[in-house]
Amino acid sequence: MNENWIVKQTLSGVSQFDQSMVNSYPDSNEYLQNARAYLNTVGEVCNYVDASKKLDWAALLPQGAEVLDLGCGGGWLTAMLSRVDSVKTVYALDSSQHFLHKLLPEVMTLMEGNAEKVVTLEALFQPLLFEESYLDAVVASSALHHADNLESVLKGIRRALKPGGLLVILNETPRTGLRFLVSVFVASLRILRNLATRRYMPVSPSISSSGYLYDPDLGDRDYPSWYWLEALKRAGFAVEAVMDTGMSTVKGSKGRPLIHFVCRAV
Repeated sequence: MNENWIVKQTLSGVSQFDQSMVNSYPDSNEYLQNARAYLNTVGEVCNYVDASKKLDWAALLPQGAEVLDLGCGGGWLTAMLSRVDSVKTVYALDSSQHFLHKLLPEVMTLMEGNAEKVVTLEALFQPLLFEESYLDAVVASSALHHADNLESVLKGIRRALKPGGLLVILNETPRTGLRFLVSVFVASLRILRNLATRRYMPVSPSISSSGYLYDPDLGDRDYPSWYWLEALKRAGFAVEAVMDTGMSTVKGSKGRPLIHFVCRAV
């Protein structure tokens, strides 16, 4: 036998995200299969779209901008950016074939995006296979908390950005230092309880000084605010603004506010 399984194994692995989402959140299956329901979720049930509108994209993006939407999901942000006159190309990158090939085209139509500007990339966060200093801007909405090594991903983004290029990290929910410590302490007690009672867990949350993996199935991590800022600094970014949108993830709830980081490559 002399077959190279690497590509097949990678495709099999990334396709498991879609199934994990449905397994963990059965109610998500409806909006993941229907573009209108998806847009209703991100724009009407949740504040992702409204929070992103707090940024003046026309002022932030240069003329002829080459923009990467990293972890684009169903493509609502791709569609929004494709309507900005100064944008030349939006590269919509995601590992989910379903998002890219099923939802994104329908979302583009519903949001009246400019499909001629959009290039889809079926890929992981890293390595980004763009030439060095190729991109004018990278945006990532509620995506980078999936990175298992945040600094490494940010360095890859920095390499692909032109000097002075823009990085906007949207719709993250970092906790302050004390609140993060409390959440980690509570999680530690749960982990110790499971160990003491020999409760078998096929996959388990994990805690380290660099973050809290609270949903191993989906790769969701909680990074405290100070960690985001330090990782950005070490990756070669200057943070121009940390915007508290005053909006929680779900409309009408009292959850953590959605935060935007506006950064420049230095």
